[in-house]
Amino acid sequence: MDISHESLHGQDITILGPYRPWRYHKEQGGDGSNYPSHSGRILDLKDSKAEGIDYFCTFISPRIGRYSLVAAVPSHDPAKTVSGIKSLAAKLEAAVNCKNVSSLVVRHTKIQKLADGGNRSVDIHLGSIAIENAEPIAGHSILLLDDVMTTGNSLLACRKLLLDAGADLVKCVALGRTTY
Repeated sequence: MDISHESLHGQDITILGPYRPWRYHKEQGGDGSNYPSHSGRILDLKDSKAEGIDYFCTFISPRIGRYSLVAAVPSHDPAKTVSGIKSLAAKLEAAVNCKNVSSLVVRHTKIQKLADGGNRSVDIHLGSIAIENAEPIAGHSILLLDDVMTTGNSLLACRKLLLDAGADLVKCVALGRTTY
C-alpha cells in the first residue's frame, strides 16, 4: 500500500493509497487490464465482496493498536444500512479486540452524492449525521474508517461528532484518496 498522510483543517488523515474512479479510468481509455489494483480492492470492498473486505482487514488489524473502538462513516443515503466499509468495521471487531460502534454514527438525512454534484461541506454532513448514543463512545479511542476520501469532509464531520460525544481520540483513515 502507498500510505500517506494529509492534513485537513489541522487534522491528520491516514490514506492507504490512491483511488482512481472506474468511470474516469474508462474515459481515459483504460480497462480492467490496467486498472490500479488498490482501486480495484476498494471497488471490491464497496461491492461488499469478501476479497476486498479481507484485504483491508488483513492490513489494518495488526495496526489497530490503541483503538478500543472502530466506526465507519455512514453512506450518503440513510436507507443504505449495509455497506462494505461497515462490513470491514464488523470484520475488524471480530479479528481484534475492538468494538464496532458504526451503528451509533447514523446518517438521518439523505444528501446528494458528491459524484452527482452534491454539496458535501462539513456543515452538510454535520446537519445530516448524528451520534445515536454517546455512552459507549465516551472515554474511548476510535479508529474512524471511510472507503474513499474526496474532500475529507465526511471524515471531519464524523470525527467532530464523535469527539463531541466524549471520545478521547479519533483517528481518521481513508482506504483511498480520489485521484484523477
